[in-house]
Amino acid sequence: MKAYYILSLFSKENCSPCVMTSLALQQAALPANVVFEKRKLEIDGEDVFRACGVQSTPILVLYRSTEEGQIIEVRRHVGGANVETIESLLSDI
Repeated sequence: MKAYYILSLFSKENCSPCVMTSLALQQAALPANVVFEKRKLEIDGEDVFRACGVQSTPILVLYRSTEEGQIIEVRRHVGGANVETIESLLSDI
């Protein structure tokens, strides 16, 4: 299995910075080896957010999948993000 990255946006309803970050993600150029997933508090639940170390929203978390199938957190950005912030988060992968 080839290694790839997962960019997760942890967000919730009625959160202005979450909406701003989601819109910026639609405009950002994601590398071909990055899969994007949106995690919503109202759908995934507090247990999932706690297990991922999410204490506030929005948070972008970049994970890497290893050739052995493990998922490892690479870095995270806490708070609202614009296109530049997102592309910077992904700059050296």
